Amino acid sequence: MSNNSSNINEAARRYAKALFLASENDNSVLSSFKNDFEKLNSAYNQSEDFRAFIMSPLIKRVQKKKTLMLILSKMKLSESFTGFFKIVAEHSKLFLLEKIYYEFKKLLDVSDGVTEVTVTTTEPIEKNFEKKIVESLSKKLNKKIRLNKLIKPELIGGIIIKIDSIMIDNSIKTKLLDYTLNERLN
Repeated sequence: MSNNSSNINEAARRYAKALFLASENDNSVLSSFKNDFEKLNSAYNQSEDFRAFIMSPLIKRVQKKKTLMLILSKMKLSESFTGFFKIVAEHSKLFLLEKIYYEFKKLLDVSDGVTEVTVTTTEPIEKNFEKKIVESLSKKLNKKIRLNKLIKPELIGGIIIKIDSIMIDNSIKTKLLDYTLNERLN
């Protein structure tokens, strides 16, 4: 299962990179692709029928491609973007739509110098504290920060900050678990 999951993620990464590279040198095309993808992803998330159509393995590839091309033309998406999804449909990879979107957004963030930071606390953080976190991390990392806030009461107290693959865990729950583990070892 893990190997299949990594293959799926790698395929989504490759499609996203292909779309990004097709628009990388032209900001207007990149902006158009970004807007088109946001429209498509929004339609996918808002319409259960559209989602079922995209995910259905029962619809033949040729029929799915024809129907998708009709839908995308009705949505008035750019010809290049529509062509990209024509290729995705031809390779029976439409089920990767959300993952491709996520990977494409990550590539856009990297090109824009944006880093995603997740802050986990037991209760909502105050605006002043949030602003200080963003300013401090932005200055230290020399990047723009997009802050995601998670609330997990089971932390008991403290804070967890995750920047890419780095995690700073200063939660009371973790400290108690570490203390308990150290007591058992000693």
